[in-house]
Amino acid sequence: MKIIPSIIERYVGKYVVTWILYTTVFFCILSWLIKFMEQLNHIGTGTYTIGMAMLAVTMRIPHNVYVFFPLSALMGTVVSLCMLGSRQELVVMQSAGLSKLKIVLATLKFSVPLMIAVMLLAEYVIPKSEAKYDEIRAKAIKGTDISVGSAGDIWIKEDNKFLHIDHADSDGMVYGVSLYTFDRNSHRLIDAAEANKGTYSEGQWKFDNTVHHKFTDQKLEITSIKDEIWDLSIAPDKFNALSVSADELPISSLWSYVKYLKKNKIESKKHEFELYRKVCSPLAVITMICLAAAVAFGSMRSLSMSARIVLGVVGGFAFYVANQLISPISLVYGMPPLLCVLLPSCIFLCCAIWVLTRR
Repeated sequence: MKIIPSIIERYVGKYVVTWILYTTVFFCILSWLIKFMEQLNHIGTGTYTIGMAMLAVTMRIPHNVYVFFPLSALMGTVVSLCMLGSRQELVVMQSAGLSKLKIVLATLKFSVPLMIAVMLLAEYVIPKSEAKYDEIRAKAIKGTDISVGSAGDIWIKEDNKFLHIDHADSDGMVYGVSLYTFDRNSHRLIDAAEANKGTYSEGQWKFDNTVHHKFTDQKLEITSIKDEIWDLSIAPDKFNALSVSADELPISSLWSYVKYLKKNKIESKKHEFELYRKVCSPLAVITMICLAAAVAFGSMRSLSMSARIVLGVVGGFAFYVANQLISPISLVYGMPPLLCVLLPSCIFLCCAIWVLTRR
């Protein structure tokens, strides 16, 4: 008799996952069309053509998959379970020995590969596709050639030193560099160094034609050094984290950058929050699926499928708003970032489980 529930679990799991994929494709196509319409205003500027606009918008598809996946999980689960319910298949499944929770667990089990795929997409594909999108637009519209991983106008603090870089790339080259060193006790500027170009090699920064302005109580000393090595812990792979907003960084870059900020005693809560939010993103998807199941299994027999879909969207929107509000609250009141990330998911998940377990 255990074989029948196993077959039913596979059936409902595959059915729900199929609808999640359908919904994801629908949202991505809709987003592609909207983004393409926005690009029409730039066609004809420089060398930007319709073909280049289509290619640029296509580069954003991985980003759209990541953004819309939680909503797709919600919508796909609501639609699929409501369709199964309208054909009385859910009633038959429960008669065969499957409880509501087992049906939901079957859905979650088959959704895990999708969650893993989306996380890998965000970690390895999206950073490159987004950089390619920016490169295509910048090269065609503005006539500038932007290399992947480049960054500009960066300020860095290391201990008692402040470093400013006009332009940098992830290959280990920096241009227009200024280093300001302050006295640890009096906080007085004691040295200002300038260099046109620097290279990162074997864990060290080497600068060419450096000019130092040393400030003493009596006079200003100016010295020039042809080749000089600066004692800096920052590596080129951190430049992307410095020039890109936290929500656009992959987990590995966020993790590395948070460690760097803590090492130099710089405020890191914003990046910590984004790091934990991305790590816990599967929990948000699980919450969405459970919310959808709660709507589909709820004691609202008189509601139509469309009404249940609307109710599911409202619940998902409430969860989204809670996640967006908790970020500034955590920063203002100094709450632990991990707690703030987990709190909305735990509250909504508990509510969904309560609806699913009640008779």
